[in-house]
Amino acid sequence: MSRLRQFSQILFGLMLFLLLVSHASSQGGPFSWLPLPLPTAVSGYGWQIGVLSLLPLLVVGGWWLGSQTPTLALPLLGKGDGSLSLEGEGWGEGGIVVPLATFSLLVLLRLNSATVHLVAMLGLCWLIYLFLVNHPTWQQKWLWRVLAGVLLVQGAVAVCQFILQRELGSAWLGEPTLDLLVEGTSVAQRDGQNWLRAYGLNSHPNQLGLLLTTLILLIWPQQARLEPLALRGFFWLALLVGVAGLLVSLSRSAWLALGVGGVIFLIHRRPALRRSWRHFAVPLAILLASILLFVLVYGDLMASRLVALDSPLESRSLWERQRDLGIAVQLIGKRPFLGTGLGQYLAAAQAINPSAVTVHNVPLLMGAELGAVGLILWLLFWLWPLGRYGRSAKHRVGTAVWLALIVMGLVHPEPTLFLPKGAVLWGLAAAQWHAVEPGGGE
Repeated sequence: MSRLRQFSQILFGLMLFLLLVSHASSQGGPFSWLPLPLPTAVSGYGWQIGVLSLLPLLVVGGWWLGSQTPTLALPLLGKGDGSLSLEGEGWGEGGIVVPLATFSLLVLLRLNSATVHLVAMLGLCWLIYLFLVNHPTWQQKWLWRVLAGVLLVQGAVAVCQFILQRELGSAWLGEPTLDLLVEGTSVAQRDGQNWLRAYGLNSHPNQLGLLLTTLILLIWPQQARLEPLALRGFFWLALLVGVAGLLVSLSRSAWLALGVGGVIFLIHRRPALRRSWRHFAVPLAILLASILLFVLVYGDLMASRLVALDSPLESRSLWERQRDLGIAVQLIGKRPFLGTGLGQYLAAAQAINPSAVTVHNVPLLMGAELGAVGLILWLLFWLWPLGRYGRSAKHRVGTAVWLALIVMGLVHPEPTLFLPKGAVLWGLAAAQWHAVEPGGGE
């Protein structure tokens, strides 16, 4: 039985790594390798579902078979300490489970054949969350190593793209084709010329920024407990490469989100951290020096993103976002109770304006697709954990990551429960409210 649980943990780590280190698309990615035969109704969309797509089922199967008590008993009121529990298993903190379950119920009530794949992403979020809550030892010991590996790969690819100003030819991992001459490629301006923003193995530089910011905040507390020199070297190398990838994404919102999360860590500084300053003073100095070097070399490029907002490129981007915000508000006004339907936003928006794209604001997106009830439940999902646990120092990791995701969600459409990386990141973030931080709480 224990071997099955260990096997499920190995598969979970592999699944998590592949989900975060690659980009799932109809053109490639690990989850399209060795495609399975599909019904005509599904294969007609051009998607390929590979053998690795079965990993979630194998994880759940190994976890269930390896459990000592596979039968569940659900108490309605939990244990009286803010947690909900199963017999032998755990639901984690009630402050996260209740709003997430309520939102999930609303989505299930709207389930149809066109939204099955979106509900599957919601299920992926639940799997990530529940697995981590029920495997606290694995989460403490191994989760940061998986995330650090992702930082190394995504950051290294991003830096190479930025330096070479093209893709690396890693379509087998889902890397998009990047061409400065193709309209739609995300660029910044340098000396009047287009300069490619790094994508990593993602669909957009802002998704890269979202990913790296979240992972950096998630692994940062580990620096307080890394004793073997090899582990400390691995940690700081991953952090350095991850920060480098975040810089070359040129994602303003990701920089802001990282700053917000960093402020939370500063507010709730740990005494153990202050006492162990000598262990990370040198690598931290190297990290800060690398950031300063980047600013000196590419300061003009950063200025074009931070200051020169009146340039034609930035002005157009801001105008398009304002246009899409207005369209989202218009859609909510037209269908305030039912919404357009899950996954139907773009079609409804383009019926108003053919140039419309997905609104860069997750609450408005939820309100437009799921109506006022969906908007309220989404805001509860965001705010309930913060109100219940956010002021506690022992929940500083959860608070930092949660606020960073909210910041990104206010200006981008990626941090939802219906995209693969968004679902995984919310699952990771949700588990932090229940996690025991290395070294204990304040």
